[in-house]
Amino acid sequence: MLWTLAGALHAGFSALCVALVAAFLLLVCTPVLHQPVRSRLRPLALQEVEQGLSWVLAAQRWQTPLLTSLFMHSSHSVSVTFYASFLPMLFWLGLPELGRDLVLLMTLSLFVGNAIKDLVCSPRPLGLAYGRQRLKFLAADSSDEEVQLNAKEYGLPSSHTLNSLCLNYFAVWYFYDRGLIASGTALALYGLVALWVVWIAASRLYLGLHTPVDILAGALAGLAVLVCFIAVEGLLSRWILHGPAAVLHAALASLVLLRLHPRPMAHTPSFEFTTSFMGAMFGVVAGMALTPQAHQPGVQLAQLWSGAGSRLAGSRLLWALRRLGVGFAAVAVMKEGSKPLLLALLPLLYRFFPLPIRRLWQPPVHNLAAAPPAAAAKQHSAQQVQEEQQAKQRQPRNARQHADGDSANDEALLDRHNGGRQHGMRTRRSAAAAAAAAADQAGGSKQAGQAAAATSGLPGALPPQDLRLAELPHDAQGRPWDVVVTARFFSYAAIGVAVAGVAPRLLDALGW
Repeated sequence: MLWTLAGALHAGFSALCVALVAAFLLLVCTPVLHQPVRSRLRPLALQEVEQGLSWVLAAQRWQTPLLTSLFMHSSHSVSVTFYASFLPMLFWLGLPELGRDLVLLMTLSLFVGNAIKDLVCSPRPLGLAYGRQRLKFLAADSSDEEVQLNAKEYGLPSSHTLNSLCLNYFAVWYFYDRGLIASGTALALYGLVALWVVWIAASRLYLGLHTPVDILAGALAGLAVLVCFIAVEGLLSRWILHGPAAVLHAALASLVLLRLHPRPMAHTPSFEFTTSFMGAMFGVVAGMALTPQAHQPGVQLAQLWSGAGSRLAGSRLLWALRRLGVGFAAVAVMKEGSKPLLLALLPLLYRFFPLPIRRLWQPPVHNLAAAPPAAAAKQHSAQQVQEEQQAKQRQPRNARQHADGDSANDEALLDRHNGGRQHGMRTRRSAAAAAAAAADQAGGSKQAGQAAAATSGLPGALPPQDLRLAELPHDAQGRPWDVVVTARFFSYAAIGVAVAGVAPRLLDALGW
């Protein structure tokens, strides 16, 4: 009776998690709902962030160089560098099914986390004043570019908490589910994973990157994603084995999710991180379709490392090093060769598409390029100038509409990177945030793109390289965002193909 009840509760909880994740993905794919949801959730998040600042201040009272170093280095376990090193090794050292599942899981985890960040737009506590004390970003002097980029994202939820929970708990569940570890070992590992997730969460408070509400949201989102993924893992395995059909489905899913990703109020690197992992996922699916024989049976580690067979004759360490050397060499060639080629060819390819069509495929980003020179601006048609003026006139109205749902706390938290003079949480909304809100209110229409283009970009940014495309949003190097995003997606897809397709073929040809 108890076992039946426990099974029913587990099934009900799994169904609830699947429903929650599916509902969120549906919300993300419905841009008309983004602004109303943000106007309701954001004031609540801002209030919780303000109340949680005392926790950050309390954590930073324990500041020591040793503790800062420990927290900084442990946070690298949730980074692109770590994933790019760890996940490929699973494919090449006898656990291709686990590697594949973790790539799919982390893609879903990163998308959900980053989409929530850019939907709610809840700021981090960096540089904010609490009473007479200013909260510190203890990694501000770090030379790690990825750490600095992560600090530019919005705060809720904590991606480190979410991703640590998903990756580590799923790995333990996988080994136990496949019978590679005993139940007692699995229980001990689950306990260690819980301690590790708590350590990672504490590091985010200590470093000044998150408040308790961010960590709680990350833990809840991570639990929902993890349980949902475990519930559908068998379906995903069968889907992957469909070969070319799975590649087409992965391409369509990536296109829809990236195109309809929520537009944040100000530019953050979250969408670029999502694009990278989405591209890697697509590449892994494509690579496995090219070499299905290299990924069956799902668990090869027991056979490869059992000592039986000629493949492990000699040193096991030498065997592993040879496979890793070939694999990472293939990845390096694909990575270094694909991105420059894509950045050179894609602008030529996109010239075949007229501007009205290119406007339809504009990623949810903001214009970062400097305004074009006055002489070049005069070449714009009268219709374009009129449309830009209309977009500017809408900005104050839309900004006021957006501000109706926000409190004075909202104004302070939006200027987290400016660090303006403030007591408690009061300051003014920046002009860039108002323009971004107008673009967000306008949605994905032509006026939205022009409203975003009307905003001057980052300090030191370059003007558009092709002035005929000035109305499209550009990055800080003056390149159209649609070109940059497409190049990023397919360059990481090339890495995925190298990991799951090219490297296994090379290893099979070499007999390693």
